[in-house]
Amino acid sequence: MKPITKKDIDKPIGGLFFMIINTTIWAFIAEYYLENKDYRLIGVLLGFIITAFLYFYLTFTKAQKSLIESTEEKTIEEKRKEKWFLIVFGLEGLGILIAKNVLMNIHHDELFISFFALAVGLHFFPLAKIFNRTFDYYMGAWTCLFAILGIYLITQKTITVNFANVVVSLGCAIATISYGVRMINEGRKLLLIKVK
Repeated sequence: MKPITKKDIDKPIGGLFFMIINTTIWAFIAEYYLENKDYRLIGVLLGFIITAFLYFYLTFTKAQKSLIESTEEKTIEEKRKEKWFLIVFGLEGLGILIAKNVLMNIHHDELFISFFALAVGLHFFPLAKIFNRTFDYYMGAWTCLFAILGIYLITQKTITVNFANVVVSLGCAIATISYGVRMINEGRKLLLIKVK
């Protein structure tokens, strides 16, 4: 069995980094729209989860320093996948900006959080294809489902806009937490870390 290299642990570290940021964003959105009606309980709960993610992120990055460098060059396929990842990431950002602009111009800015979530959800589908990861399809479907639910709840005036945005953001937080847990499991498996 070949020894683990710094490059091998890059994916769990990078994935966990993104999930820390994204879970934090969804936590702030949820708490903003809750207007302290939950006495910040959801923010505290998500804060504990984010702190756990941060612990594993720091553990993995510390362990990575003791690993050997990879002698393998990036393959053409790996370079192609990285390029497509950046393109998809850029299109996601562009989609969010366009959605914000259009919604403001048609005076429906209340739908922005749902469309933001929709852009995030949709970006998982090409990533699933690029990296051949079935899990990304589940994350994309889950996130899009909550985005569409938010649009429905707001347009049908079933609940308040604020509460609909809380539902969307917490649904998206569940997705990012699931992905973070997956990255932790991958990193632990690679580094054979045992949690006591």
